[in-house]
Amino acid sequence: MSNGFRWESADPGKQGIDEVRLCALQRDIASRGGTKALLIARNDRIVCEWYASDSGPAKRQGTASLAKALVGGTSLLLALNDGLMQVDDPACKYLPRWREHPEKSKITIRHLATHTSGIEDAEIAGRSHETLDGWKGDFWAGRGKGKPNSISIALEVAPILFPPGTKYAYSNPGMGALSCAITASLRGTPHEDIYSLLKARVFDPIGVPEEEWSIGYDCPYLVDGLRVFANWGGGEFTARATASIGRLMLRRGDWEGRRLIASSWVDRALTDAGMPRPAGGLPDGTQYESGLCWWVNGDGSWSQAPRDAFVGAGAGDQVLLVVPSLNLIVVRYGDDDLDDWQESGWWSPIVKHLFNPVMEAICG
Repeated sequence: MSNGFRWESADPGKQGIDEVRLCALQRDIASRGGTKALLIARNDRIVCEWYASDSGPAKRQGTASLAKALVGGTSLLLALNDGLMQVDDPACKYLPRWREHPEKSKITIRHLATHTSGIEDAEIAGRSHETLDGWKGDFWAGRGKGKPNSISIALEVAPILFPPGTKYAYSNPGMGALSCAITASLRGTPHEDIYSLLKARVFDPIGVPEEEWSIGYDCPYLVDGLRVFANWGGGEFTARATASIGRLMLRRGDWEGRRLIASSWVDRALTDAGMPRPAGGLPDGTQYESGLCWWVNGDGSWSQAPRDAFVGAGAGDQVLLVVPSLNLIVVRYGDDDLDDWQESGWWSPIVKHLFNPVMEAICG
């Protein structure tokens, strides 16, 4: 990295990490879930960096829904920071197609960023994207091809399941609508799409070169004269690039003394947004909290992690865990096609085999 900061390695013990526990964690994670990369940094020093034989520090990894935080969350923060939109603005302020719709006209930016918009997801449990038909199949078939247009499907075809803001229902199309709204808010600014926005305002300033990141399946969708990039998935980042986004959020929008995002907006994004939570959650019934495009731990859902921990995550167990009070950043990349935790549930194995052992390895 340039611009006054470089990722450098350090002895774990000198950073308050028990090396024996850390090595045990690395061995365990490397054996599970098709792990491609594991990076752990504390106090701005990398104390663990492991890659599978077909990966490496210079290789970009598909991040699946971790892009919702890295791309969706970061672009939303910039739009909010610049006063281009407000959290409780009606989304139809930016999406004219929704202005006359009896239900979609009531959807706000907060609803889209917390999966409480009521827009149906394009997933069907137990089925791969390639086997879906109808509008759901079309939504995924449009990835990287431009036809069919996934954003137009999200805006016009995906149905509403419940009144906005009344329930939680994970929604990839809802995130696509958020990306379109953010892009519309950029009209008249120096950056006409979220790719150029992120490059100029985040990745260039923090020293992440273009070869270490890409977004939106490398193909924008054209909607109402806008170039809209997918934010629900389609992002590829090196582990260090993802760690750098984590570091920017950990530092509340500051990068080596340069203010990239107002700390007040970072704080709001990483605080429970006050919306309905997912049913189920952890085995004890805990329903984890959603910030703005991030999962947050304000009520201690991840019991061994401090309350200021926050997470971005995606299919294949792509995970970015950040704990500001511990000055800790953890990146785990996996294989979309091999989730071999050999345990049921999504969050539970991650908490058991990654979050908790990392916390147990911290000794000072």
